[in-house]
Amino acid sequence: MIIALLLVSLVGYLFLRAAGAYLIIADDLTPVDAIIILGGGDERRMNEALELYREKYTRIIVLTETGERIEEFDYLQSFDLRIQLLNNGVPSGNILITDGVVTSTLEEAHAVKQLFERKQFSSAIIVTDPYHTKRTSIIFKDIFSEQDIDLYFRPVTPSWYNSREWFLTADGWKFTILEYVKLLAYKLGLQN
Repeated sequence: MIIALLLVSLVGYLFLRAAGAYLIIADDLTPVDAIIILGGGDERRMNEALELYREKYTRIIVLTETGERIEEFDYLQSFDLRIQLLNNGVPSGNILITDGVVTSTLEEAHAVKQLFERKQFSSAIIVTDPYHTKRTSIIFKDIFSEQDIDLYFRPVTPSWYNSREWFLTADGWKFTILEYVKLLAYKLGLQN
């Protein structure tokens, strides 16, 4: 009975760990034309992009315009991120913001594609939260499938979300289940 319980526990742990690991993409990086900070999340995405900028992976940082506002100051989150990037040594001309307001990862991919076509960029590192990298990579590769553009995906580090422990927190369960639902919806064409 104890051996069976231990075996079930081990299989359960391995399954949960694999479920979290499946969502995380962390490519080997090379210098690129731009780093893209996807909207949503918190300052960790910006900090990850700044670290890559300082390591000279690129000179250009792209923000996606989500239209989200910083309520206590009543201005756009993209404006706040831009100010923080400027305060951290990124020149104004090296910070680009996509046109229009986007409300989903799919819309972000389309907005980035338009910007890349205008600027004739051919490579990018896309920064987002670890649990969001798998779906992001699928969507961006679909949208850019007809372009000759090299895309690399970078999860923020360090992060509270990792494959070894995500299932120990309520947020881990919430974000993991939500990502699998969104992945399924995208694959079934239910997400515009």
